[in-house]
Amino acid sequence: MQQQYVSDSVPAVGVSPVSLPEIRARRTAFVARFIVLRESKRTRAHRVIEMMEWSDSTTAEELAAQFRQVFIDNGDNMTPVNRDINRALGHSSRSLNHFISEYSERATTSFIDALWDYERSNVLLFGSDDQPKPGGWRLPKELMKIRDGEGKAKKK
Repeated sequence: MQQQYVSDSVPAVGVSPVSLPEIRARRTAFVARFIVLRESKRTRAHRVIEMMEWSDSTTAEELAAQFRQVFIDNGDNMTPVNRDINRALGHSSRSLNHFISEYSERATTSFIDALWDYERSNVLLFGSDDQPKPGGWRLPKELMKIRDGEGKAKKK
């Protein structure tokens, strides 16, 4: 049975409140960088992460913890995973001030939507004919078919 990884963000005691646009922007920057950093890797943990969803108030740190737990549950070597997660979190902090409105507008509540955003970004960067080949992540179109197929199977 596959575990479900979903977060409902709860503010920590003693931490100054952060606006929803800042939360969304940091999370978006984290997920975007994480996708790029893990693109060339293939692991069963990716299959679980691809199907994850989260609330709009989920922070980058909470999502990072959930991603980390998926890799732990899968038995992955955590050295490269932690390095990639920490790099993605660092990116989300550094780039936030420059791109807060852009990242906030691009915020998603599922990994599938984040992969769609990644594809759109690649078209902007590389053009429609010269995009990088997919590696460690499945195509969002394929994931939507799987997700929608599971939903139909559960209803029967």
